[in-house]
Amino acid sequence: MIPVEQALRIVLDRAKPLSTEEIDFSGATGRLLREDVVSDVDMPPFPRSAVDGYAVRAQDVRQIPARLDVVGTIPAGTFPTFRVEAGQAASIMTGAPVPEGADAVQMVEHCRVDRDRVEVLTQVDEGQNVAPLGSEVRLGDVVLKEGTRLDPAAIAVAATVGKTTLVVGRKPRVAVAATGNELVHPSQKPAPGQIRNSNGFSLLAQCAATGIEATYLGVALDTESSLDEVITKGLDADVLMLSGGVSMGRFDLVEDVLARHRVRVHVDAVALKPGKPLVFGTTDKGKLVFGLPGNPVSTMVTFELFVRPALARLEGAENPVRPLYRAKLLTELLNRGNRRAYLPGWISVDDEGQSIARPIPTRGSGDIVAFSKSNALLIVPEDRERLEAGEPVRYYALDSSLLKEDRWRNGG
Repeated sequence: MIPVEQALRIVLDRAKPLSTEEIDFSGATGRLLREDVVSDVDMPPFPRSAVDGYAVRAQDVRQIPARLDVVGTIPAGTFPTFRVEAGQAASIMTGAPVPEGADAVQMVEHCRVDRDRVEVLTQVDEGQNVAPLGSEVRLGDVVLKEGTRLDPAAIAVAATVGKTTLVVGRKPRVAVAATGNELVHPSQKPAPGQIRNSNGFSLLAQCAATGIEATYLGVALDTESSLDEVITKGLDADVLMLSGGVSMGRFDLVEDVLARHRVRVHVDAVALKPGKPLVFGTTDKGKLVFGLPGNPVSTMVTFELFVRPALARLEGAENPVRPLYRAKLLTELLNRGNRRAYLPGWISVDDEGQSIARPIPTRGSGDIVAFSKSNALLIVPEDRERLEAGEPVRYYALDSSLLKEDRWRNGG
């Protein structure tokens, strides 16, 4: 067995970024940017009013109330053709250009209007409620850096600077297969000795959560011929994921069949619980092959810790590993053995704003129902058998940390 960090390093060292492609910015959400994006304009491109109100000269409102002549109205989307002189003001809308001569804007709430005059009721300082030209971004500034995972705000930035096509990393092509004579389709009622295939579909869903639509190859039987057929198809993709068949049992044949396809195995066991029998290898063309453990929770955990960062690295991510956070344990957390444990938990915030971690009772790596109740993986180090209530615990945030609001699941 090798430590988790070493196994991850081996995986990422062999996950070489794929080629790039240029796509329309409107469909780029979730993609990884592979170029710097620079602004083609100053932002704002003119002194801009931050509020609805009256553009004035600050020196004209030193004495309050100040009565000023209204010389025009400036809606957003227009440009004023007049100046504001001494004793004058202009009605202005949020986002509109501040006219020459004016150096401040007073909010409409602090003004009283009488026909073509306005009475400013409170002082306003020079520059108040005005965003100066170029105060946000200057022409030529980098507004999106290479390596950015494009979210809705980044798409808005691209639109603002007129970058309607973006160079992004190509999404890896991924193939998924489950293995095992005991597996039946979820639509079937299992016969004695059979179980429904959850791993194939959980892996497809985890890929979808990363923005990748994986190809499903079905179930390979525990025979060399069936595995050979599935692996042959799967190696057409950039990444092949198999679940099951990677332990030490008589019918765990995945590694043998991979060897026939000249897949070089770099990892075959990790000091991890759940997920010890993880296999990772590469072909001579640099394609990645993951043999994930067959227990449902082990499959999902090893995807999170190893496959997800590898997929991001293939897209071009320089730092694809999710950061770990800390929370205070509400109850003790046990770890029997000398492997690092990643156990289901629920992270929430107490009345004082502190992150707290509630372990979720589980019966092991086959207990997918307990795992489904979690929004984080609570980490017990290799050298600890117990973390006490009140101790800080590191945790890996799952996607569900932002999605799950159904607190009934864990009693929270």
